[in-house]
Amino acid sequence: MAVNRIIKILLFTFNFVFFVGGITILSFAVHARSNRVDYQITDDVLPAINLLVFVGAVTMILGFLGCCGAGREDRCLLTLFFAGLLALLSMMVAVGLLGALSRTETAQIVVKEHLKELLPLSGQPKDVQESFQQLERNGFCCGFFVGPLDWGNSTVVPDSCNCTDTSRNCTAFEGRQVYSTPCMTYLMTWYDRLSNTLIAVACGFSSLMILGMVFSSVVCFQVCAKKGSVI
Repeated sequence: MAVNRIIKILLFTFNFVFFVGGITILSFAVHARSNRVDYQITDDVLPAINLLVFVGAVTMILGFLGCCGAGREDRCLLTLFFAGLLALLSMMVAVGLLGALSRTETAQIVVKEHLKELLPLSGQPKDVQESFQQLERNGFCCGFFVGPLDWGNSTVVPDSCNCTDTSRNCTAFEGRQVYSTPCMTYLMTWYDRLSNTLIAVACGFSSLMILGMVFSSVVCFQVCAKKGSVI
Protein backbone atom coordinates (compact mmCIF):
# COMPACT_ATOMS: atom_id res chain seq x y z
CA MET A 1 0.00 0.00 0.00
CA ALA A 2 1.56 3.30 -1.13
CA VAL A 3 1.53 6.39 1.05
CA ASN A 4 -1.16 8.76 -0.15
CA ARG A 5 0.72 11.65 -1.77
CA ILE A 6 -1.98 14.22 -1.00
CA ILE A 7 -2.07 13.37 2.71
CA LYS A 8 1.72 13.36 2.79
CA ILE A 9 1.83 16.86 1.25
CA LEU A 10 -0.89 18.04 3.64
CA LEU A 11 1.07 16.72 6.62
CA PHE A 12 4.26 18.37 5.40
CA THR A 13 2.42 21.68 4.83
CA PHE A 14 0.76 21.43 8.23
CA ASN A 15 4.09 20.89 9.94
CA PHE A 16 5.65 23.82 8.13
CA VAL A 17 2.79 26.05 9.33
CA PHE A 18 3.17 24.46 12.76
CA PHE A 19 6.88 25.29 12.72
CA VAL A 20 6.16 28.95 11.85
CA GLY A 21 3.41 29.02 14.47
CA GLY A 22 5.84 27.79 17.11
CA ILE A 23 8.23 30.62 16.25
CA THR A 24 5.33 33.10 16.50
CA ILE A 25 4.18 31.82 19.91
CA LEU A 26 7.73 31.77 21.24
CA SER A 27 8.43 35.31 20.01
CA PHE A 28 5.19 36.68 21.50
CA ALA A 29 5.65 34.93 24.84
CA VAL A 30 9.29 36.00 25.22
CA HIS A 31 8.43 39.58 24.26
CA ALA A 32 5.50 39.66 26.70
CA ARG A 33 7.62 38.21 29.50
CA SER A 34 10.42 40.71 28.86
CA ASN A 35 7.94 43.61 28.93
CA ARG A 36 5.77 42.63 31.87
CA VAL A 37 4.96 46.22 32.77
CA ASP A 38 3.75 47.12 29.27
CA TYR A 39 1.55 44.03 29.09
CA GLN A 40 0.43 44.36 32.73
CA ILE A 41 1.45 40.78 33.49
CA THR A 42 1.04 39.98 37.18
CA ASP A 43 2.59 37.08 39.08
CA ASP A 44 -0.71 35.20 38.74
CA VAL A 45 -0.56 35.27 34.92
CA LEU A 46 3.20 34.71 34.63
CA PRO A 47 2.96 30.88 34.84
CA ALA A 48 0.75 30.88 31.73
CA ILE A 49 3.28 33.06 29.88
CA ASN A 50 6.13 30.77 30.94
CA LEU A 51 4.11 27.81 29.71
CA LEU A 52 3.62 29.57 26.36
CA VAL A 53 7.40 30.01 26.05
CA PHE A 54 7.87 26.29 26.55
CA VAL A 55 4.99 25.38 24.23
CA GLY A 56 6.32 27.69 21.51
CA ALA A 57 9.80 26.16 21.67
CA VAL A 58 8.51 22.58 21.65
CA THR A 59 6.04 23.39 18.85
CA MET A 60 8.87 24.70 16.71
CA ILE A 61 10.93 21.55 17.30
CA LEU A 62 7.97 19.24 16.65
CA GLY A 63 7.12 21.10 13.45
CA PHE A 64 10.64 20.45 12.22
CA LEU A 65 10.47 16.77 13.20
CA GLY A 66 7.09 16.43 11.53
CA CYS A 67 8.41 17.89 8.28
CA CYS A 68 11.30 15.42 8.33
CA GLY A 69 9.01 12.51 9.22
CA ALA A 70 6.55 13.31 6.42
CA GLY A 71 9.28 13.89 3.84
CA ARG A 72 11.26 10.74 4.68
CA GLU A 73 8.21 8.63 5.57
CA ASP A 74 9.91 7.76 8.84
CA ARG A 75 7.62 5.88 11.24
CA CYS A 76 9.71 6.70 14.33
CA LEU A 77 9.67 10.43 13.64
CA LEU A 78 5.94 10.35 12.93
CA THR A 79 5.29 8.47 16.17
CA LEU A 80 7.44 10.93 18.10
CA PHE A 81 5.58 13.79 16.43
CA PHE A 82 2.19 12.31 17.43
CA ALA A 83 3.29 11.81 21.05
CA GLY A 84 4.63 15.36 21.18
CA LEU A 85 1.38 16.78 19.83
CA LEU A 86 -0.58 14.83 22.43
CA ALA A 87 1.57 16.30 25.22
CA LEU A 88 1.29 19.80 23.76
CA LEU A 89 -2.47 19.45 23.49
CA SER A 90 -2.61 18.81 27.24
CA MET A 91 -0.48 21.91 27.85
CA MET A 92 -2.66 24.05 25.59
CA VAL A 93 -5.71 22.94 27.56
CA ALA A 94 -3.86 24.06 30.70
CA VAL A 95 -3.10 27.46 29.12
CA GLY A 96 -6.75 27.87 28.16
CA LEU A 97 -7.86 26.98 31.69
CA LEU A 98 -5.40 29.46 33.21
CA GLY A 99 -6.72 32.15 30.90
CA ALA A 100 -10.32 31.30 31.77
CA LEU A 101 -9.66 31.13 35.51
CA SER A 102 -7.94 34.52 35.46
CA ARG A 103 -11.22 36.06 34.26
CA THR A 104 -13.19 34.89 37.29
CA GLU A 105 -14.22 37.30 40.01
CA THR A 106 -12.28 35.29 42.60
CA ALA A 107 -9.04 35.65 40.63
CA GLN A 108 -9.54 39.40 40.29
CA ILE A 109 -10.18 39.71 44.03
CA VAL A 110 -6.92 37.86 44.71
CA VAL A 111 -5.06 40.25 42.38
CA LYS A 112 -6.59 43.29 44.08
CA GLU A 113 -5.73 42.02 47.55
CA HIS A 114 -2.16 41.38 46.41
CA LEU A 115 -1.85 44.90 44.97
CA LYS A 116 -3.21 46.49 48.16
CA GLU A 117 -0.03 45.30 49.85
CA LEU A 118 1.90 47.81 47.71
CA LEU A 119 0.15 50.81 49.30
CA PRO A 120 1.33 53.43 49.88
CA LEU A 121 3.23 53.44 46.61
CA SER A 122 5.75 55.96 47.90
CA GLY A 123 6.94 53.33 50.40
CA GLN A 124 7.96 50.87 47.69
CA PRO A 125 11.54 50.46 46.34
CA LYS A 126 12.60 52.91 43.66
CA ASP A 127 12.43 50.37 40.82
CA VAL A 128 8.84 49.46 41.77
CA GLN A 129 7.87 53.13 41.84
CA GLU A 130 9.45 53.74 38.45
CA SER A 131 7.63 50.74 36.96
CA PHE A 132 4.32 51.96 38.31
CA GLN A 133 4.94 55.48 37.04
CA GLN A 134 5.47 54.01 33.58
CA LEU A 135 2.16 52.19 33.99
CA GLU A 136 0.48 55.51 34.82
CA ARG A 137 1.91 57.12 31.69
CA ASN A 138 0.87 54.20 29.47
CA GLY A 139 -2.60 53.84 30.97
CA PHE A 140 -3.36 57.55 31.51
CA CYS A 141 -4.24 56.71 35.10
CA CYS A 142 -3.16 57.64 38.62
CA GLY A 143 -2.88 55.52 41.73
CA PHE A 144 -4.27 52.04 42.15
CA PHE A 145 -7.71 52.24 43.71
CA VAL A 146 -8.72 55.76 44.75
CA GLY A 147 -6.32 57.96 42.80
CA PRO A 148 -3.27 60.08 43.69
CA LEU A 149 -3.63 59.53 47.45
CA ASP A 150 -2.57 55.91 46.88
CA TRP A 151 0.94 57.35 46.75
CA GLY A 152 0.63 58.37 50.40
CA ASN A 153 0.09 62.13 50.42
CA SER A 154 -0.03 65.07 48.01
CA THR A 155 3.69 65.84 48.32
CA VAL A 156 4.84 62.52 46.89
CA VAL A 157 2.44 62.21 43.93
CA PRO A 158 4.75 61.90 40.87
CA ASP A 159 4.53 63.82 37.60
CA SER A 160 3.32 60.64 35.89
CA CYS A 161 -0.11 61.41 37.36
CA ASN A 162 -0.24 64.80 35.62
CA CYS A 163 -3.01 64.94 33.04
CA THR A 164 -1.07 65.76 29.86
CA ASP A 165 -3.80 64.47 27.54
CA THR A 166 -6.91 66.64 27.85
CA SER A 167 -9.00 64.03 25.99
CA ARG A 168 -8.69 61.78 29.05
CA ASN A 169 -10.62 61.94 32.31
CA CYS A 170 -8.88 64.47 34.53
CA THR A 171 -9.56 66.03 37.91
CA ALA A 172 -8.17 68.87 40.00
CA PHE A 173 -5.83 67.83 42.82
CA GLU A 174 -3.83 70.23 44.99
CA GLY A 175 -3.68 72.89 42.28
CA ARG A 176 -2.81 70.52 39.44
CA GLN A 177 -4.66 68.38 36.91
CA VAL A 178 -4.22 64.63 37.37
CA TYR A 179 -5.78 61.58 35.76
CA SER A 180 -8.98 60.65 37.56
CA THR A 181 -9.01 57.02 36.42
CA PRO A 182 -7.35 54.62 38.91
CA CYS A 183 -4.85 52.26 37.30
CA MET A 184 -6.81 49.26 38.57
CA THR A 185 -9.44 49.97 35.89
CA TYR A 186 -6.74 50.03 33.21
CA LEU A 187 -5.05 46.96 34.69
CA MET A 188 -8.25 44.88 34.74
CA THR A 189 -8.97 45.83 31.11
CA TRP A 190 -5.53 44.58 30.04
CA TYR A 191 -6.01 41.54 32.25
CA ASP A 192 -9.16 40.60 30.34
CA ARG A 193 -7.46 41.18 26.99
CA LEU A 194 -4.54 38.99 27.95
CA SER A 195 -6.93 36.28 29.12
CA ASN A 196 -8.80 36.45 25.80
CA THR A 197 -5.49 36.14 23.95
CA LEU A 198 -4.47 33.07 25.96
CA ILE A 199 -7.83 31.39 25.38
CA ALA A 200 -7.82 32.19 21.64
CA VAL A 201 -4.25 30.92 21.17
CA ALA A 202 -5.02 27.75 23.13
CA CYS A 203 -8.20 26.99 21.17
CA GLY A 204 -6.64 27.75 17.78
CA PHE A 205 -3.54 25.64 18.26
CA SER A 206 -5.46 22.84 19.96
CA SER A 207 -7.54 22.50 16.78
CA LEU A 208 -4.38 22.44 14.67
CA MET A 209 -2.81 19.82 16.93
CA ILE A 210 -5.80 17.51 16.64
CA LEU A 211 -5.66 17.88 12.85
CA GLY A 212 -1.93 17.14 12.87
CA MET A 213 -2.47 14.04 15.01
CA VAL A 214 -5.02 12.74 12.51
CA PHE A 215 -2.71 13.36 9.54
CA SER A 216 0.32 11.82 11.25
CA SER A 217 -1.71 8.74 12.27
CA VAL A 218 -2.91 8.20 8.69
CA VAL A 219 0.58 8.60 7.20
CA CYS A 220 2.15 6.40 9.88
CA PHE A 221 -0.45 3.68 9.21
CA GLN A 222 0.21 3.86 5.48
CA VAL A 223 3.99 3.72 6.00
CA CYS A 224 3.55 0.63 8.16
CA ALA A 225 1.26 -0.99 5.58
CA LYS A 226 3.73 -0.13 2.79
CA LYS A 227 6.59 -1.81 4.65
CA GLY A 228 4.43 -4.74 5.70
CA SER A 229 4.82 -3.87 9.40
CA VAL A 230 2.33 -4.28 12.17
CA ILE A 231 1.32 -1.13 14.06
